[in-house]
Amino acid sequence: MCASEPDLAQSPVDRRYLKVLQWLLVPAAFFNGFDSELRALLLPQLQRAFHVHLSATGLIGVPIGLGQLAAFFLVRRADRVGRRPLLLVSLVGYALATALTAAATSVAAFAAFQFVAQLFIGTEYALAVLMVAEELSPNERGRALGRLLLASPLGGVATAALLAAGLQHSALGWRAFFLIGAAPALLIAAARPLLRETAAFRSARRDRPLGQPIAAVFARPWRRRLYVLGAVNFLEKIPTAAAAGWWTFYAERERHLSTGLVALDLGVAYGIGTLGYYACGRAIDRFGRRPVVGSFLAIGCVAGAALFQVGNEAATFVLLLVAVFFGLGVGPGLSALSAESFPTELRAQASGVVGNVFANAGELAGPALVGALAGPLGHGFGVGDAVSLLTLLGIPALGVLAWAVTETRGAVLDAPDPLAGRLAASR
Repeated sequence: MCASEPDLAQSPVDRRYLKVLQWLLVPAAFFNGFDSELRALLLPQLQRAFHVHLSATGLIGVPIGLGQLAAFFLVRRADRVGRRPLLLVSLVGYALATALTAAATSVAAFAAFQFVAQLFIGTEYALAVLMVAEELSPNERGRALGRLLLASPLGGVATAALLAAGLQHSALGWRAFFLIGAAPALLIAAARPLLRETAAFRSARRDRPLGQPIAAVFARPWRRRLYVLGAVNFLEKIPTAAAAGWWTFYAERERHLSTGLVALDLGVAYGIGTLGYYACGRAIDRFGRRPVVGSFLAIGCVAGAALFQVGNEAATFVLLLVAVFFGLGVGPGLSALSAESFPTELRAQASGVVGNVFANAGELAGPALVGALAGPLGHGFGVGDAVSLLTLLGIPALGVLAWAVTETRGAVLDAPDPLAGRLAASR
């Protein structure tokens, strides 16, 4: 629901629909987190099942991760065909690809099916964010995005809980986890009659030509917004992904903490710390996107740098909790800035460039850079030093945010330029 339609947003029927919509979109975020944790936690089982060296099993993460980058080409189609049909297609595609993963008989087949699964879950996740942003009124978008994105880390927690419960020891072994990923297919029957096209897309389709060529988002005035938001997301994701990917290794190998203690600390930290998504969502509605994103980013980077340097167990846990709360919790603010900065006819492909290209490139680069800095090229660097060094990328990210990103709170999403009023006032 857009700012230009406040009366419709308050009708009882539409208020009920908005609640239904948010519940229908939760699985997109949940399975995004569920799937991202799955391969890391099942690495030993996958190695044994496919009889390959551990390094080869780890390398399959590269082509699989590229599926999220390739999702951009599907996401941008939502500016032509609409959000609803593409979301339904991506739900089916993810469910089928994940079910086929459970039947994989070789590491190559596993990687291929997971590439397709990432392609569709990346599309599904991006469209869920867009639909929430476009359907909710300006004073509710942040909270709604916070609730939606909170489901992503809960998906990761569910993966760990199933592993702890011993699902890998069932008759199906590791394949049982991927069969669970086929569950979104069950939502299609319920979602198809209930899910509507967004009001912003319907409005734009009446007034303006849709399906702009890809070059349109790189033209003025959108080009500058695209690059600055992409830069912030890229710089933020490098240290975040580096810390998340290497924390367990660092804690056990360099700090010599027990596996049980590391698992306990992670479980509690994620259980409490992921409330940062909800806190960020509420805060950006009240104080604005830029100040909240800047605060979360700064605190997250400082806590992350300290986390990989301290030796005290109590201090380690507190810093881990703070790093998770602020480092991951910044997600709703970044998502709101991307969704609210572009007109409806370009919003999907612009969000795809920022999220699926820039942000995912940072997620791929972060862990790899730690490996390079702490490995043969490291000249004595440890994993902790490498991650702490990468958190310094938060400084240029804050600079770009402060000097180049326009505040989007109150943006009118069905207008030709959602930020026209703010930009005119600033001149």
